[in-house]
Amino acid sequence: MAMLASALAVSASGISLAAAQEPAKPKSLTVNAFSGVYEACIRKTLVPTFESATGIKVNLVTTQPPLAKLQAQGDNPDLDVFVAGQSDMKAAHDFGVLTNIDPTKLTNLPDLYKSLVNIGTDEGKRYSVVFTYNPTGLIYNGDLWKTPPGSWFDLTADSTPSIVNVRMPDTQNTVAWLAIMAKSVNGDWPTKLSDYDKVVELMRTKLKPKLGTVLPSAGAMQSSFVDDPRSSLTVGPQNVAIAMAKRYRLNIKWAAPKEGSYILTTEAGVTKTKNNYWAHKLIDSMLDKSNQKAFAECGYYGPVNASTQLSPSFDGQITQGEENVAKIMQLPWQKITPISSELGKAFLAAVEN
Repeated sequence: MAMLASALAVSASGISLAAAQEPAKPKSLTVNAFSGVYEACIRKTLVPTFESATGIKVNLVTTQPPLAKLQAQGDNPDLDVFVAGQSDMKAAHDFGVLTNIDPTKLTNLPDLYKSLVNIGTDEGKRYSVVFTYNPTGLIYNGDLWKTPPGSWFDLTADSTPSIVNVRMPDTQNTVAWLAIMAKSVNGDWPTKLSDYDKVVELMRTKLKPKLGTVLPSAGAMQSSFVDDPRSSLTVGPQNVAIAMAKRYRLNIKWAAPKEGSYILTTEAGVTKTKNNYWAHKLIDSMLDKSNQKAFAECGYYGPVNASTQLSPSFDGQITQGEENVAKIMQLPWQKITPISSELGKAFLAAVEN
């Protein structure tokens, strides 16, 4: 009896200790989200699941990654979890607006695809974790192409039908494929502006004559196929092409260029929030295989949790599996980003003047 009483006492003290170690729950957590399909899928999948499990309300702020605002807010940020693409997340880390992620607080981190593990790390410290991914390649109007495009250089090829639309130069899109083209021309990844000279000349002599519009946003890219039936080719993620085809009922297709499609990631990081523990919990929920499955089924986003099982109906529409994900090109952003602003100006000067 004494031993039983002692065991119960130890058990009770353990429960009390665990409860004491868990910080008080905030009423809400705030996270930014890209507007459109991404926001809709977050609201449909992650938000209700996390709120039901924890009783903590999730506030979504639909905005582009607010780096300047986070810098200004210092140690009292509005956001608890910061969501951004790879280059913006790295910038947030460099600007000092994030805290390091504690891997021991992310129970789903060991299930991350091996090829995605090192993204969001710096000298052994983790500042973000990949939440979704998609291969980025060529989006084209199947009604205008007898043979599907197969190279990044089809953006400038004389044989490309009708008009081509491209995004404003940023490191998540136009600057990325300019770097891939420069590597194909030179043999090595470009590290200085002069390494892009031949590619910029291609933009001036070949892309400019068939350029429809330099698009300001992903939304404008999608609507360009509706607004102008001459639109034949642009650049974008695989899931966006699928969404466009379904939404607009157009013969929109996606192709991986022979030089390689590149991975477009969405990552989550913890700000300097006072809700650090619960921000980790929210990110861990993002990585949960059930939420990953629901998010993939909602918006055709690649699931980063390797244990996520999707139905065969998604074969060919979502790139998944350790081997297939590893084949998607990861760009050397450390070489591309430092000169991206200069390259963007050179690109615009070539196609607009």
